[in-house]
Amino acid sequence: MNENNSIPQPRIADSPTDMAPAIRRGWLRGVLSLPAWLGALLLVAVITHVVLLMSNRPDSDLESATSSPMGIVVMLMQLAGTVLVVFVFRRFIDRRPLMSLGLALNRRYARDLVAGILWGTGLISAIFLINLFAGGVTIVSVQMPWGTLASLFVIMVLVGINEELYARGYLLTNFMESTNKYVALLLTGLIFSASHLFNPNWTIVGLINIILAGLLLGIYFIHRKNLWFPIGLHFAWNFFEGAVFGSRVSGVEIPSVFKIETAGGEWLNGGAFGFEASLVATTVISVCIVLVHFIYRPRPTAATQVTIVD
Repeated sequence: MNENNSIPQPRIADSPTDMAPAIRRGWLRGVLSLPAWLGALLLVAVITHVVLLMSNRPDSDLESATSSPMGIVVMLMQLAGTVLVVFVFRRFIDRRPLMSLGLALNRRYARDLVAGILWGTGLISAIFLINLFAGGVTIVSVQMPWGTLASLFVIMVLVGINEELYARGYLLTNFMESTNKYVALLLTGLIFSASHLFNPNWTIVGLINIILAGLLLGIYFIHRKNLWFPIGLHFAWNFFEGAVFGSRVSGVEIPSVFKIETAGGEWLNGGAFGFEASLVATTVISVCIVLVHFIYRPRPTAATQVTIVD
């Protein structure tokens, strides 16, 4: 994507990669994809509900179902729906290959994935440790539910791929074709946060922090056009926040290694929504946004530098 936001002119071509988009404005392609994506997720939710009812599992057991092998099936269905929607829009509306959304398996992807995992692990670990030493949480017990942890590991990987493929991959890519990349980043952050309005126990601080999380997840992408870093960061954040440190993940309680009790107020530990609804998280995420921006932003090369001669 070029910075002057010029719109490519239609031309005759033999392959989708050489053709102008069927809808010229990127923001419109992004907006039109939203109901299709939400509809796919809603369909999966309805199917899941019907399956739970047929299996005589009460509605109150839904959360426990999502941290079991059943949860893996549900997330695979959600991911399949997202991939289908994104593929159709990318192939027939954008007229570009799916892998062009930052999924290229080049020699850098493994390094980017590991870097994202390290950033996500460090970020949520810092929030947990601040809470631990400030009295925001107390560790009550430690357990090691290996089977549940394995299921949660797979589920969180699928969640990271699912949400990043759409939010940072498809939506942000198309918004960047219509506007400044930082404006596009903010818009996708707002949409990402709004998608969590259906989560239980949400708070204003929590939604603000999810906007910030969207900026953090997207700031690397707008600089490097690579999804592997945000996928790794998203996975590590969710897995360590919930399955290891015992916090709710966006309001959803899941089994964990550390069983914790909270104290000291929502501003410190986030309350019933989890660490991401705390002012501690606000501070840590904001610092990480600045760090990721300055570490990974493109550096001017000798070819792009202009020498001024007096």
